[in-house]
Amino acid sequence: MDCIKLDFKDTGLFSKLFLDYIEDSPNVKPFYTARPSLEGFKQAIQSKSFEAENRKTLVEVLKDQYSSIDTPEAVTSNIESLVSKNTFTVTTGHQLNIFTGPLFYIYKLVATINIARKLNETYPEYHFVPVYWMGTEDHDFEEINHLYINGERFEWKSDQKGATGRFSTKGLEEVLNQLPGRTEIFKKALKKHSRLSDVVRDYVNALLGKEGLVILDADDSRFKKEFLHVIEDELFKETSHTLVEKQSQALDKAGYKQQLQPRELNLFYLDGGLRARLVKEEGGFSVVDTDLKFSDEEIKSLLKTKPERFSPNVILRPVYQETILPNLAYVGGPSELAYWFQLKQVFDHFNLAFPILMPRSFIMYIGMATCRKIQKLDVDFHDLFFRKDLFINKYIRSHSNGQLDLKDAKTDLDKLFKELRDKAAAVDSTLGALVEGEMVKGNKSITRIEQKMIKAEKRKREDEIRMLEEIYDALYPGGVPHERKENLLAIDDTNFTQQLLELLDPMELKYGIVRANK
Repeated sequence: MDCIKLDFKDTGLFSKLFLDYIEDSPNVKPFYTARPSLEGFKQAIQSKSFEAENRKTLVEVLKDQYSSIDTPEAVTSNIESLVSKNTFTVTTGHQLNIFTGPLFYIYKLVATINIARKLNETYPEYHFVPVYWMGTEDHDFEEINHLYINGERFEWKSDQKGATGRFSTKGLEEVLNQLPGRTEIFKKALKKHSRLSDVVRDYVNALLGKEGLVILDADDSRFKKEFLHVIEDELFKETSHTLVEKQSQALDKAGYKQQLQPRELNLFYLDGGLRARLVKEEGGFSVVDTDLKFSDEEIKSLLKTKPERFSPNVILRPVYQETILPNLAYVGGPSELAYWFQLKQVFDHFNLAFPILMPRSFIMYIGMATCRKIQKLDVDFHDLFFRKDLFINKYIRSHSNGQLDLKDAKTDLDKLFKELRDKAAAVDSTLGALVEGEMVKGNKSITRIEQKMIKAEKRKREDEIRMLEEIYDALYPGGVPHERKENLLAIDDTNFTQQLLELLDPMELKYGIVRANK
């Protein structure tokens, strides 16, 4: 494989906020602390403090979670290193998509590993550990219960409710047996475990454990105890809502759209098969869509005795992460980073260092068959980011030796009508508007002629158009970018993930077009 690198702005895929952040615009500076650069990490190291007791808890929990799987030496060493004050983490988070879900899940993990690698090379006096934060407390089952392989959808049907990490894997083997390709690591994980979080840990470890990736499940009462001061503040002061609103207003004023709307209370109640919103009411709290109610005293008692019953939502999950990890950076996509920008005041309130926001790796993967078609037709890689109809029309225009481009005709027509307008207006001022209307009609006529010429040219190039459609459909299956739909099992290359690790430099902040070349 090889990789062509483009500036993010040249793809047309990214928001103004994301691009301004990448390009170091002063408009975004109030919403973060350190830049996504090696120098920024040096600054982050100096500002990050983390209690020794929290480090001990982190190592203790991780050892327990890894006790039932074969742990590579690189992972064991990384876990042990976390007790040291000179060890820091680089973290990405994602839901428990079955059998890794869409490819960008893999790209996030690869970017996180490569960032840690680069930091270990650059700052050898410290140690950096890549961490995958499993979204075990997330309850959006419909978002994780399916995957696509070469356009075919495979779905796990289950009536289980609550945090997906706690789900039984009953019925998942039936889905696995339908999948094509190399499924051995998934089969081994399913045979050993019956809980989804354990299965995901096992197969992600099999995929990337040798690279030192540490996989964390934060659904643990020991972690929640360290988070109690935030939970209590949220329950009785509702601070996060006020601070996120202020930050969001500042983003709006700077010209950026906010990603999330905070709730007055940003916590869920988590118990067994239940994960439902907690809401404040007169005299106490209630759990949405249930009969559960708690007085203030009962909720305080629950905080002390069962802290694991409280689950942060998307607003407080980042705060939870930074509370229990010696973390320097979060690796995510544009939508994720956008809502992190809404949170800096919340971090300041809890005296937490705001992590560096690192873009994940963004990749357009082009398989061998598609590469051959692109080469045969001499397609410009920049054109691959156009909408399908524009992509085809651009090709037709560029291969017509200028015969389909009527811009000059429109320019000449405009010049002629402007001369006519001036002459007509000199005779009678009311005639100027008449000429203007005729000029509009003339331009529309030229546009219609141009469209008919393109259609005629397309009829002569049916084979080329068929190939163009095949190229586009391979890169945007179902109209969705390949990385957001297709699964790792759709890639016919046993060494794909390892090659990505070697190809991609996450500190370069570029969009990668990765081409299969064998």
